[in-house]
Amino acid sequence: MLPTYVALDLETTGIDSDRDAIIEVGAVKFRGAEVLEEFNTLVNPGCSLPFEIVSLTGITDEDLTGAPRLQEVLPKLARFVGDHLVIGHSVDFDLGFLRRWSVLGPNRSLDTFKLAAVLAPDARRYSLGALAALLGFPPQVSHRALDDARTTHRLFMALFERALALPTGLLEELVRHGERVNWPATEFFRQALREAARGAFSGTIGAQLAAKQGQAGGRPVFAVSTSAPPLEPEEVRHPLDVDGLAALLEEGGAFAERFPGYEYRPQQVEMLRAVARALNESRHLMVEAPTGVGKSLAYLIPAIHWGVQNSERVVVSTNTINLQEQLYRKDLPDLAQVLSLDFRAAVLKGRSHYLCPARLAALRRIGPSSHEEMDVLARVLVWLPNTLDGDGDRLFLPTVREKAIWRDLSAENDGCDPERCRYYHRGDCFFYRARQAAEAAHLIIVNHALLLADVAVQNRALPEYRFLIVDEAHHLEAATTSGLSFETDQQTIQ
Repeated sequence: MLPTYVALDLETTGIDSDRDAIIEVGAVKFRGAEVLEEFNTLVNPGCSLPFEIVSLTGITDEDLTGAPRLQEVLPKLARFVGDHLVIGHSVDFDLGFLRRWSVLGPNRSLDTFKLAAVLAPDARRYSLGALAALLGFPPQVSHRALDDARTTHRLFMALFERALALPTGLLEELVRHGERVNWPATEFFRQALREAARGAFSGTIGAQLAAKQGQAGGRPVFAVSTSAPPLEPEEVRHPLDVDGLAALLEEGGAFAERFPGYEYRPQQVEMLRAVARALNESRHLMVEAPTGVGKSLAYLIPAIHWGVQNSERVVVSTNTINLQEQLYRKDLPDLAQVLSLDFRAAVLKGRSHYLCPARLAALRRIGPSSHEEMDVLARVLVWLPNTLDGDGDRLFLPTVREKAIWRDLSAENDGCDPERCRYYHRGDCFFYRARQAAEAAHLIIVNHALLLADVAVQNRALPEYRFLIVDEAHHLEAATTSGLSFETDQQTIQ
């Protein structure tokens, strides 16, 4: 049996608990899925509302004219909450306003924002509305206190079901490490462990939600098998059929047949032809293409065909990691549906992007030393069974401290000796697996930072290649300045 909790939400005139005022309070007392009681009231702040707050909440000065003052509301809220644990989305914000008035000070709290960062690694955004939509109950009304408290209750229960779907051993480890640092979510996972041991919630949406967790990281058809051998370029080069490639993008071509609403773009075909000729003739090419030309397909199609026909690596460098992901997750899957080629593509990033299993094992052995370390460790442990590449860019790590903890867990090469690493010899090192995949890929997608790092370390960061396509090349000078510069200050020098 789950204990009784209270989901709480406030609407306020701003974000500063020392200066701004509460204008609405909403709370839901619940035990599991059962709602026991609700509390809701508007609050007269004694001042006019800012325009942006009226626009956000729909609450007006007229609505608050007859509302009670905060001093009347707080004792009622305190009696409603009692000594129950308070649940909220970014709950410290709400409690900050209340504790200014010495209300709910002793109550323990649990933040669904932080819980979701652990249990919903598939989320792209972690706002209350975005998470509710992801989990199947998009809110009809938002930025009203009671409606948001109700949504928080449903989010909490959905996250609890996700916790129930975790392996028992993982739940035990989260509880063990959490107890070490008095982690606020420890009791949540302990309760999940108890319920899971009793077989509660079996046959619910928990299993479906757990299955969804792994979908976003599925292996594309063009991903490189770990058993694929490194490419060996053909001794005799096989030129591209420029007209044949251009026909793919022509009106009535393969793309038009495969994708309804496909738009023929003459400039895109012209660019494809120029790229194909440059590859055939082994010459440099500079292209200036305005937005809307569709330059990615214009260079990807000839690059892939060249790589397959000649068993050769072609490197594509982008300015940002986001564009890397777009090429790999969107453009290449589209191409795989059209091209009658068995091509292999790989994304390669710097070492700090990949989880080091040896460093993770060390942290699991000694345990975390702070709430922040525990937050990151929990996210990594829940995400780990569902990742194919160990790429930490898919983890939600919004703070500077969390990013620093990730770097300590990453494959940065300080002290890395693959010959002495059992994970490397077992094939479990994410970084070297990515490097191996790149060696066997016809198309390697990198960003400018890694491309320039490869130059700085005498071409040891990337597998050997002879053909390079630099997308967003107008950023290359700035990327070079940033990537190959060294910064210091007086304190460091002293």
